Amino acid sequence: MILNRIKWSQLSTILMFALFALLIFSPKAKSWLIMGLMAVGFFKPEIPAAGSGQFFGPAPDMEVKNINGKVINLQQLKGKVVFVNFWATWCPPCRGELPSVNTLYQKFRNDTNVVFLAVDVDNDLTKSTKFLQAKGYTIPVYAGDDLHVPHTLYNEGIPTTLVINKKGFIAFKHLNRANYADPAFEDFIVQLIKQ
Repeated sequence: MILNRIKWSQLSTILMFALFALLIFSPKAKSWLIMGLMAVGFFKPEIPAAGSGQFFGPAPDMEVKNINGKVINLQQLKGKVVFVNFWATWCPPCRGELPSVNTLYQKFRNDTNVVFLAVDVDNDLTKSTKFLQAKGYTIPVYAGDDLHVPHTLYNEGIPTTLVINKKGFIAFKHLNRANYADPAFEDFIVQLIKQ
């Protein structure tokens, strides 16, 4: 029998290559791996102290709309803390962090001092809305064209997350996946609300 001649080390090598191939070619597998790593404590965002005065500059003009045509202009949201997540349905790191973004949204969805904008960089609201609904996520999704959403906000890649304080300054900017359901990040949002 062939199985009797295969050694454990050969079998483990074959399994490792199969797993590696799965991670290369399957966005679902990549996002599951990322979610699993987040669950055990990896990918925690570096959070500045809310009162540290560390800012990435003023938030630029940005205008997005939802699938129903409701338009939101970032400059009109001064006085509120704004969580902006640039993402796409095809992006495994984006898909991997969406559960934590949705969890954070659930914690603050009834707080009128906080606004969440999940911005689909592909500008395909039909596809992104269906994707979020299929996953059971309730975070509001928006899109904006090149004229209304500056690429400088996410030009290094996606996912990119920004948190804008009540005065309209970018208080947090993070490129790549992160666990936004982390209690330290929730405290960061609460501190920004209090300022």
